[in-house]
Amino acid sequence: MGHVRTHRWPCDWRCDPEVRADAVPGSFPGPGSLLIIVLAVQLLWFFGLHGTNVLGAVIDGTYLTALTMNDSLFQAGKPMEYIWTRASFDSYVWMGGAGCSLALVIAVLVFSKRADSRAVCKMSAPMAVFNINEPVVFGMPIVLNPIYFIPWLLVPAVLTIVAYLVTAAGWVPYAHVVVPWVVPPVLYAFLATGGSLAAGLLALVNLVIAVAIWSVFVIVANRYDQGVEADEAEDTGLSDFDLD
Repeated sequence: MGHVRTHRWPCDWRCDPEVRADAVPGSFPGPGSLLIIVLAVQLLWFFGLHGTNVLGAVIDGTYLTALTMNDSLFQAGKPMEYIWTRASFDSYVWMGGAGCSLALVIAVLVFSKRADSRAVCKMSAPMAVFNINEPVVFGMPIVLNPIYFIPWLLVPAVLTIVAYLVTAAGWVPYAHVVVPWVVPPVLYAFLATGGSLAAGLLALVNLVIAVAIWSVFVIVANRYDQGVEADEAEDTGLSDFDLD
């Protein structure tokens, strides 16, 4: 019989800490590719598609492998290698769901003057705490909403950059623990990094940043609504005058 050549599949990376990803064709993407993935998820959500599920094969196939590899290295007592893993998205970016929806809910409840938006966010808040964002995405709605398109893309991009730089600087440990996706934000980051308070603090800082950015656009939406109402009132007044 001839020699049978075997191939090393992703499970080998997870199970054998000695196997490095950079020895495998198609190594893990860098920060630029990471941003593209984050923005692609947001764009899909904006058009009514579950971006995280649509790109699940790419996200999990790449970053879940990184997470399990990090954990294998950690268990072996060796330095972890992958700055960004599958748990990093939910720890620092998708808090409350894609777009950092929990921050949107908080911003609307604090700053919005629209009764319908506040009502949607009041009902969505308990679910957003557990990273379920469909009620707010489709209830506000965020889908095809031109006012919220910019922050919908901007917030996750900013949070990704902040978290990546802080993690790369070594100020927080690399995420290496699989955590159920329904675990609330901040606590999620704490658990995903093996109990790092610094990671929990980073998640909290990112949440504050996200609320600040969302708040600007919520206030813009208030002013836009006031302008529309003023125009409608003026048109109504002119119509009444014409009738007289």
